[in-house]
Amino acid sequence: MEHPSLHDRLEALGHKIHAAEKRLREESHLFHDKAHLTSQELKARYARLQARLNGESADAEANGNHVTDLERSVQQWLESIDPSHVGSN
Repeated sequence: MEHPSLHDRLEALGHKIHAAEKRLREESHLFHDKAHLTSQELKARYARLQARLNGESADAEANGNHVTDLERSVQQWLESIDPSHVGSN
């Protein structure tokens, strides 16, 4: 059984470090401070979302369409998807 030389082991370690640094650079936009909202901003966004969804549900009900809790939940989930958090390179 042949053991790798110290040079080969250090070179392999260097490749692993380089790969990890590359991955961190690629994922850095996920952890950027500007991408995170404060609790107050989240509460305000939730309130606006709820008001809009309630308005849409009221409009649907006024037109004779019943909006179930499941439909409300699905609408709320779809509205919660924020395309501004999708990274672009």
